[in-house]
Amino acid sequence: MCTLTYIPNKNGIIITSNRDEHFSRGNSVFPVSVKGNGLSIFFPQDPQAGGSWIAADENRRITVLLNGAFKKHKHSPPYRMSRGIVLLDSFEYLDLLHFSQEYPLNQIEPFTMVQFQISENKISEMRWDGQKASHQNMDPTTPHIWSSTSLYSTEVRWERRHWFSEWIQNPPLTPELMLEFHKFGGKDNVRNGITMHRSNGVQTVSITQLHGNSDHLDFTHYNLMQNETHHMKIS
Repeated sequence: MCTLTYIPNKNGIIITSNRDEHFSRGNSVFPVSVKGNGLSIFFPQDPQAGGSWIAADENRRITVLLNGAFKKHKHSPPYRMSRGIVLLDSFEYLDLLHFSQEYPLNQIEPFTMVQFQISENKISEMRWDGQKASHQNMDPTTPHIWSSTSLYSTEVRWERRHWFSEWIQNPPLTPELMLEFHKFGGKDNVRNGITMHRSNGVQTVSITQLHGNSDHLDFTHYNLMQNETHHMKIS
């Protein structure tokens, strides 16, 4: 939920997400599925709250969650609901715009949500800062990177964009190449590298990747804590 990249290529799209959490959080379970708006939703499940940070439904709609909105915020519990549950609830709505307008976000900790609607060639981004929701559409023909504002300062996020821009100068941009970026990008920077590890116990605990098009998606979850890989197809 803390680093997300998007790559369009001739075969469709590549979406890769690193989850940075305290190692004591526990091991995610994958795949898990629930019903939402009449469709099956597939995701790696957080063992504590039962939600997720990345999910896809049968229509190949993908939604990804990052902690924080525009800047680092003060953690002020209690909150009404886990953000990972909010992510799953978002699939009940037509898109993120309707979700941001209709869903009760009061007492939810700030977050960023990015949605990829492959069949419509559409990317939308929603940010909730604890007071107000904002929404924008993004260019689906251009690569993008997002980093959590909860863990990474403005200066570090710019540095990570630079690593990303340099990395994608080496075509072909394949799922394998992007997985390498999520493992080794900024590797000399242990604290803020794409795969990170901090002295307080916060580290990259998993990498999740989806790639494909409106006909099919390959969905792979790499559990770095258990050194396990699980895979499924959505078609």
